[in-house]
Amino acid sequence: MSRLILHIDFNSFFASVEAQANPFLRGKAFAVAGKGKGRIDREAGAIQGKRTSISELSHSRSVVTTASREAKKLGVKTAMTTHEAQRIIPNLPIIPGDPRKYAEVTHRFLKILRTHCDAVEQFSVDEAFADITTVAADKFGAILLAQILRSKIVETIGEACTASIGIGPNKVIAKLASELVKPNGFTYVDPSEVESFVAARDLRDICGIGPRLGKRLTNLGITTILHLRAAPMDRLIAEFGPHTAEFLWNVSRGIGDDVVVDSEDDPKSVGHSYTFPHGLETDQEVHDNLLALADMVAQRLRNQNLFATHVSLFARYEDGGGSGTSAQLPEATNDGLTLFEHGFRSLLPIIDLDRGIRLLGISATHFAEKIPSLIPEHNERYDRCISALDLIAKKFGTGAWHRASTLNTVFLERVSGWHYDHE
Repeated sequence: MSRLILHIDFNSFFASVEAQANPFLRGKAFAVAGKGKGRIDREAGAIQGKRTSISELSHSRSVVTTASREAKKLGVKTAMTTHEAQRIIPNLPIIPGDPRKYAEVTHRFLKILRTHCDAVEQFSVDEAFADITTVAADKFGAILLAQILRSKIVETIGEACTASIGIGPNKVIAKLASELVKPNGFTYVDPSEVESFVAARDLRDICGIGPRLGKRLTNLGITTILHLRAAPMDRLIAEFGPHTAEFLWNVSRGIGDDVVVDSEDDPKSVGHSYTFPHGLETDQEVHDNLLALADMVAQRLRNQNLFATHVSLFARYEDGGGSGTSAQLPEATNDGLTLFEHGFRSLLPIIDLDRGIRLLGISATHFAEKIPSLIPEHNERYDRCISALDLIAKKFGTGAWHRASTLNTVFLERVSGWHYDHE
C-alpha cells in the first residue's frame, strides 16, 4: 500500500508573517529586506543613540527576501535589491526582517503538524513534510486532514499566513503538488496518476533540478520530463555520474523517498539579551541587570525542564565593540542565581565600563540531567518558592516579581505580534 505524504509550504512566508503581525500591511504592496548595508547602518545608529527610519532603510543596499503578493504581481522578486524594487514600485515600503517572529511561526506550524500527523520532517523555515498514512488512512481522510490543518493555522497563526498543501505517495510528488496551486492551494495526487502528473510538469519544477543541472540537461537535448524519461540510464550515468543519474531516472517517473524522518531537535541553548536606552557604566548596574536577565533565562529553562552545565555572557558597547566569555557550572542547574553568580564572576574582569555597555546577553548551554542534592529539605523549600514565582510570571509577565537587588531594573517585554517574552 502506498504511503500518504503531505507537504506544506507557506506562501510569501516572511511577508505574510509581517502582515499578520501588522494589520496595516495587509493587502498592500511591500517587501521584507535582508540584513544589507542599510540594516547594519541602522543597528550602528541605534547603538550610537541615533534614530533611523524605515524609509532610510528602504534606500539602502539590502536585498528583498520576500515580497508581498501585491508586490509580486507588480514585478518585485526575491533577491532583487531594494533599490531595484523601488524603481518598479516607487515608495515601496521595505520592512526589516525579524527572524524571531519567523521562528515563532515556524515553531507554531510544526507543533500543529506534530499534533495531527504521524511524523514530521522540517524542510526549511516555511515548509515541512508529514507522514499521514496512519492518521488519514485514505484519500478522503487526507483531504479532511488538510482542511483541519488549514483551520488550525488560521486559529493559531492567523488568516494572513496561508499555505499550499500537496499530498502524494512520496516526497517528490507531495512537493510538486504543493507547488501546483498558489496561494493557499491544495492538490491530491493519487498513486495511479503519478506518471501523468509528473509528465505535465516542467523540468525546473522538480526540487533538485536547479539552473546548472537544468542547463546541462538542455545541452543534451533534454528539455521536458518525457525527454528525461526516455533518456537511457547509461547515457545519464556517463554525463552525471551514478548518483545524479539515479535521481533523474527516478524523479522523471515520480519515484521518490516516502520516509519522513521526524526532525524535532532538542534546544542547544536558552538565552536572553537586552539593549538598554543608555550605556551601563557601573558594576552595580551590570550586576542588577545581569541578575534580572539570568532569572528570565532560568524561568525558560524550568518551563522546558532543562538543566544547564555552562553559562555564556556577552556585552556590547556603545561604540559597537563587544566582549564575551563563558563558564562551566559546578552542577547542572536551572536556577537564575546560580547562572548569575558564575556568569558575573567571569564577565566582570573582561568588560570595559568606560565604553558604556549598551547590550547584555546571557545564555545557558550544554544541557544535562539534574543530580539530586545531598540537602533535599533545603532544595524542596527553595524549589516550591521558585515554582510559585514561575506561575506568577507566566500569568502576569516577567515584571510581576523582582529580587530586592533588581527592583531598579526595567525590561520592556518584546512583542512579536503573537506573544510576549514571558509566554
